[in-house]
Amino acid sequence: MHKKIKTSEAREKAIVEALKQKYGKDADAILQGVYKKYPPAQSDVKPLEELLEDKPIHAGIQGLIDDVETREAATVAAFYKKHGEEAKEVACKAAYNHGVSCAQRAAKEKNLGQNGVNPGRAFELLLDNFCDGMPCDRGAQVLDENNQHIVWDHTVCIHGRYWQETEAPPKAMCDIITAWLSGFGKGLNSAIAHERQKCIAYGDDSCVSTYKVG
Repeated sequence: MHKKIKTSEAREKAIVEALKQKYGKDADAILQGVYKKYPPAQSDVKPLEELLEDKPIHAGIQGLIDDVETREAATVAAFYKKHGEEAKEVACKAAYNHGVSCAQRAAKEKNLGQNGVNPGRAFELLLDNFCDGMPCDRGAQVLDENNQHIVWDHTVCIHGRYWQETEAPPKAMCDIITAWLSGFGKGLNSAIAHERQKCIAYGDDSCVSTYKVG
C-alpha cells in the first residue's frame, strides 16, 4: 500500500509542478492557501514508521491515503476555481505523462520488454501501482478479459468523498484520473488504449473501463 500511496503523491507533485509552470506566482499563492489546510507530504523525508507514529497500521495507512487524496483534490479545486477548464487540462496532461513514466518504471522493475505487455498484464501492474482505496474496499473488479482486452468496473467511487470534502469538481477529478490510467496503459505498451465507458462522476451507476489493443 505504501508504494501505491507514493505513486499518488508523485502524481500530485507532477500536477503541482505543471500548474506552477503554467501560472507562476499566481500558482504559488494558490498553493500557499491549499497547504495551510492540507500540508505537503512528508514521505520523502520521513520513513513509514515515523509517518505512522503509534497508530494501528490499518488506521495509519488509511490516514496517509486520506492526506494525499484530499490534498490533490483541494489543489485541483483551488486552481479550477480560478482558472477553470484550462487548469484541468494542465492537470490532465501532467497526470497522463506521470502515468506513462510510472508504467515504464513498473515494467522495468518486472524486466518486461517494451510493448510486450498485453491488456491483462497491464491491469495486473495497474493494481500494483494505483491507489484505489484499502484492500478491504471494493476496488476494480474484472468483468471480461481475453487476449485483446480487459474490462473492469467500480460500483462505488472510492475517491468521491475526497472530492466532496474539498468541493473539487467530480468530472474534472475523474478526467484527471482517467488521463493517468490512459498514460499508464500507453507506458506499458504503445498499442494499448484506455477507454472509459461509464463514469459515476458523469451520472452513470458505475464506472467501467477497458484496456485494449488492436
